[in-house]
Amino acid sequence: MPYHQTLRLFFSGGVSNDYRLRDGMVEFRVNEGTWRVLDESEVQLHFRFDTEVARWLRRNQVDANPHIRSS
Repeated sequence: MPYHQTLRLFFSGGVSNDYRLRDGMVEFRVNEGTWRVLDESEVQLHFRFDTEVARWLRRNQVDANPHIRSS
């Protein structure tokens, strides 16, 4: 099983948000629910507001638009 870079954020009330990098995409889920791919505008919002998710993506060398893959 391949290892995916992951980030888990905890919030009050027992809520957690998970983020992972998979196949060049950023995926997200709440409370261990179903994973979904963040669209370009969602990723850009994280970068615009310099969220913890954006800082994690930068540390993992993901561009502001991970949906565009290099050839």
